[in-house]
Amino acid sequence: MPGPLTILHATDLHLRRHLPGSSGHAVRRSREIPPLLARLGRVVRERRPDLLVLTGDLVDVPHPFLHGRADDHPEMMAESSADYALLRRWLDGLPCPWQVVPGNHDHPDAFARAFAPGRIVERTLRGFRIVGFDDWEVDADQARRVGEPRTRFERVLADGDATPQVHLQHYLIRPRVEYRYPLMYGDAPDLAAAIERSGRVRAVLSGHWHKGEAPLTAGVTTYSVCPTFCEWPHRFRILTLGRERTEIETLALGGGDRPVRRSAVFLGLDRIVDRALPAATGTIRLDPLVGHLLRAAVADGRLPLLVFPWEPRRQGWRAAQAAADAVARSARATGTELDAAYFVVPPTLDAAGRDRLPAEGAPQADQLFPLAARELGLDLARCALAGGGDALAAAASGHGVRPFSLTDR
Repeated sequence: MPGPLTILHATDLHLRRHLPGSSGHAVRRSREIPPLLARLGRVVRERRPDLLVLTGDLVDVPHPFLHGRADDHPEMMAESSADYALLRRWLDGLPCPWQVVPGNHDHPDAFARAFAPGRIVERTLRGFRIVGFDDWEVDADQARRVGEPRTRFERVLADGDATPQVHLQHYLIRPRVEYRYPLMYGDAPDLAAAIERSGRVRAVLSGHWHKGEAPLTAGVTTYSVCPTFCEWPHRFRILTLGRERTEIETLALGGGDRPVRRSAVFLGLDRIVDRALPAATGTIRLDPLVGHLLRAAVADGRLPLLVFPWEPRRQGWRAAQAAADAVARSARATGTELDAAYFVVPPTLDAAGRDRLPAEGAPQADQLFPLAARELGLDLARCALAGGGDALAAAASGHGVRPFSLTDR
């Protein structure tokens, strides 16, 4: 008789520790993930689940490496592999078994380097068959279940083993979520029909959609799209699968209705860059005073945040993120890590420019500071701005952010 089986499910970590910089969306707290994992480990030890699962976007791999040739980016390969290895060590130190699947921000080779040795993609635990699927985007940023994962999917739904199943994957089958970036499998209707027709699958666990969705049950199958772990309040779910019922708790590491209030220094790119070299080099030379500013910000307990002036009509979203990552790499050479970047667009952006924005959008100068305060829990009265031009300075002043002159240091 199956169960009860308890699963702790977290997703979309977007980790960066050895990689410089952070996700292109500052709300994704890439550089805070290691201490957050330590806290999640304490939850694991308190709740003692039978299994922990992570459903993709484990590391926030930079776009030039993610969409390019690994041989062209040996440094990023080494850094990405080190971040996956960090995560693997954390998983191996848990008092319960674990399973992972990749997402669209994971690099297949770096992921395999860390997890292929001894990795389990299918197991039976407490009377349930846990099956993972390594699916990838194959067509215009949309995933489909093809190749070996499709073969495994069809096999487990039709073989002679009638043990109830739990499926692990990054992308969504149900519920239907419309968004500017594809969240659903391109073949989601076919997958859902096969799952529900089989009557074998008790739960399907997904990530990808950072807001998450309320669990949806169709037939005997419960579809659970877990909210992201990388954004405050750092949510996760605990599922209990019994003989007839599936219970789901959505929990969070963060408390209260907003992040802890803190201070930051906003670094306007126009004043801190001495010279931008061709994007292919991945190198940007910083003003010599920037290292002192960054070290002073960190010493004061402030978050060093890059403000990147972005013109979408001239530069694509991935190229803009790559340029911000190059600044972060140069900042690392000064002995300091940039916490995150905000990409600020012109107020006169036309329809063609708006069409090139990421699905999450991008702020104008007058929107930046309240957005950062909300996403990062900033106390704007304790924040400062260095550089960025007149429009950004005026917006900062209007929100109580004081100017910070590089020449004052």
